Amino acid sequence: MGAKLAGRSRRYPQVAVSRIVYFSLPACGHVNPTLPVVAELVRRGVEVHYFATEQFQWAVEAAGAVFVPYTVEFRMPARGQGPFRFADTTVETLLEMSEAVLRAHLLQVRAMAPTIVMHDSFSPWGGLVARCLRLPTVASVPSIAVNQEIATRYGPGPDAAPPEPGLTPEWLVRVKARCAAFSERYGLPPPRSPAELLQTYGDLNVVYTSRWFQPLEGSFPSDRFKFVGACLQARPDAAPFPFERLDGRPLVYVSMGSVYEDLAHVFRTCLEALAEGHWQVVMATGWNFPEGWPAPVPDTFLVQPFVPQLEILRRAAVFVTHAGMNGTHEALYNGVPLVALPQGSDQFWIAHRAAELGVGLVLEGGAVTARCLRESVERILDDPAYAAAAARVGESLRVAGGPARAAGEIAAFLTTAGRESVPA
Repeated sequence: MGAKLAGRSRRYPQVAVSRIVYFSLPACGHVNPTLPVVAELVRRGVEVHYFATEQFQWAVEAAGAVFVPYTVEFRMPARGQGPFRFADTTVETLLEMSEAVLRAHLLQVRAMAPTIVMHDSFSPWGGLVARCLRLPTVASVPSIAVNQEIATRYGPGPDAAPPEPGLTPEWLVRVKARCAAFSERYGLPPPRSPAELLQTYGDLNVVYTSRWFQPLEGSFPSDRFKFVGACLQARPDAAPFPFERLDGRPLVYVSMGSVYEDLAHVFRTCLEALAEGHWQVVMATGWNFPEGWPAPVPDTFLVQPFVPQLEILRRAAVFVTHAGMNGTHEALYNGVPLVALPQGSDQFWIAHRAAELGVGLVLEGGAVTARCLRESVERILDDPAYAAAAARVGESLRVAGGPARAAGEIAAFLTTAGRESVPA
């Protein structure tokens, strides 16, 4: 079946309606920046069909897209557990997901007759569906664009890098054989390396950062990579928060994101480090609120599982963060410098780029002690150069164009691919 749909030559048949099928990686940090872009595309008359899991249905529909549920199970990453901890299991999981999505949804997408396929750059199944259907692709890049030089230069230090016991020659032979069998089933050339599954770029790539923040930006051709800056929007489901309790002292905001579930020790370190000082602390623990915390929580702290992050960052003086791309950009957009405690994945690249630009400090592995964390927060609060640098990067994120620029680039791509023009 798949071989009949596929082919190695690329053709772009004409369709009557500008219709995009979007394949998400169903995680907040990957979905959130796409929503204002989707809303702008819909405003311009583009029909967007958005594959996601049910937790994102309301947000997708609020953006004006047609929600399409994945019918396959997604095993999403979690630090210390799950399939995304190591490179070998990440590759295997992405391959497994790709196989499942093509089995479940390839014919469904074909029947939708899309103009183009959009996909998250960490969702290789989107690119594979497009190749099977001989359609042009737009990749949504929720982090910095990455090549081997960036991965090497900005990666974790030796003390922070987890071991990779599964990357053996036998594993490589086995996974290459699986990739080859999968590719043959759908009439596609096999990837040159299994690592290609980790970043799937498109004919056009919309990157949600600025050229200034992007490391080695000259390595990415300007005709294919469009750096559109931060794509932020208000979150109507934001958690309630007692803003009246903020008393005007410098505000330190602490959050390790919503994915990792075994970071209670990090929050204990933050409690110890920041319990006393001339600041006030807002801490969003997610699912990490650890049992056995001293009671009561120090008076300097306001602790909740979730908080309205954008509103807190507008008031913050420093952000203690895992350096996920969404939180980093939301902070820098508001001129807030960082103390970065990267935990995995692209967070090391983002954290070290932030330090390189002078907008923050990076603590890894054994460096994350209460004393070092406190000294880092004090250093940023005492030196206005960090906030000034954060303001400059924030300006670059604002002037890059945001959702309107992203939608405009996609509209131009639709036109140059021989499609029906999209209204400006």
